[in-house]
Amino acid sequence: MGAMGCLKVDTNAVRSFMFAPRTIAAALLVVLLAAASASQVGRASAQAEEPPENVLLVIYDEVTGPYRVKVSQIPARAIVGTLRVVVEPTDAETGLPVENALVRIFGTPPAEGERQFSPGLNSPTDRTVYFGQLELEEDGVWTIDVEIDADQGRAIAIAQATIHERTRSGDNTLIGTIVFILVSAGFVGVGTWLWYSSKRARQRRDAIRRSGGRPRRSSG
Repeated sequence: MGAMGCLKVDTNAVRSFMFAPRTIAAALLVVLLAAASASQVGRASAQAEEPPENVLLVIYDEVTGPYRVKVSQIPARAIVGTLRVVVEPTDAETGLPVENALVRIFGTPPAEGERQFSPGLNSPTDRTVYFGQLELEEDGVWTIDVEIDADQGRAIAIAQATIHERTRSGDNTLIGTIVFILVSAGFVGVGTWLWYSSKRARQRRDAIRRSGGRPRRSSG
């Protein structure tokens, strides 16, 4: 016979390696670690989709009446609840900021509902930027009206803000908890199985020694 005919495979050794407790345990650990990593990546991706709460989103920047008005919302991706509105008016002719203006901010819901109001208040350190806060308790596209009254005259800027439905973070928390429990239980189960397999192997070796024989050495 040729060289191929002389090749012999020890099937017992292969079978012993494939079904060795440590080999199976290592495979289970790899699967559990992969599941845990996938869960972490999924949560990180979900968090990455949510912009930070202090990010501005400009929803209006045009000339209206004697002013150029920029209106921004915080956060950039607004959800049902508190919406902060930032108004920055400048003189349309000179480009200079408008100080000590009377600013009113209104929020009109997409369907029938109560119109919200907030005064635009400037800060002592910067009297050219005006802040307001609206409580928007309905998702959809809200109309944001900004009225500006100063020495140059009166103007109204009309913007739109998309309010998203509040997500059920409890669902993600529940999924993460279930994955954590399964992974933890898997690690405990693998550890218990390894301890039990090792104990049985020692018992078999002790029984063979007591009977006057020798334990068969594993080919692995």
